[in-house]
Parts: sequence; C-alpha cells; structure tokens
Amino acid sequence: MHLCVETVWALRVPPDDEAEDLHEFALAWYRFSTEPGGLDPTFKQSARPAVWVRFGNAEHLERFQAGFPEAKLGPSSRFTEALILLESWKDATALQPKVLRLLGEEREEGLERIIRQDALEDY
Repeated sequence: MHLCVETVWALRVPPDDEAEDLHEFALAWYRFSTEPGGLDPTFKQSARPAVWVRFGNAEHLERFQAGFPEAKLGPSSRFTEALILLESWKDATALQPKVLRLLGEEREEGLERIIRQDALEDY
C-alpha cells in the first residue's frame, strides 16, 4: 500500500454495505469528491473540506497520530486511513503539504506517485 494524501470534499452519509466508495472514520461514513461538482447537489451544502490520508505503513500512522491527535482514524477494524475535517477549502489545501512533510514525503499527486513507483518496480 502506498501513502496517499489528498484534499477532498467529505460528505457524511449513512452506512451502506454495498457501496464500495465509502470510508469509515470513528463509526461515521463519508463519501469523497475532489470537485464540489462531483457531489449530489442536494448534499453539496453538507460537504466539508478535508485532508484524507491513506497510510503506506505503520510508521506513517504513528507520526500522523503524534502530529494530529484530533484526526479521525478508520476503518475501525484497522487504522489505514485518517481524515481531518476543516472549515474551508483554503485551510485544507494549506494543510496538505504540512501533512506530507510530517510523514516525510515530498508533495506529489497520489495517483501519479503510485504509477511512477509501480513503473520503477518493473525494472
């Protein structure tokens, strides 16, 4: 698993066992979108800007918990993700590079970084 840190719009939704795109944090379920237009218009007002982290290893989790003890962790069966809810998109985008620095990573887009790492593993 690779580390991923992204700024997202987080919409709290009811649990749905069949929905594969939900993320569980502290017994609450969220759906993410990187674009506000990607959310259902009836729920758009309820979405909050957030920084979402998918940990690459246990060391990332330990460093993150030390730096952001207020963050929500999930899923409950294993802590592989974290969510920091913020008041504005500007706050979320400003926090993202700080999270990356704390975890000892350079700022790279999550998917682009994963593809590059996978390509290097092929050599």
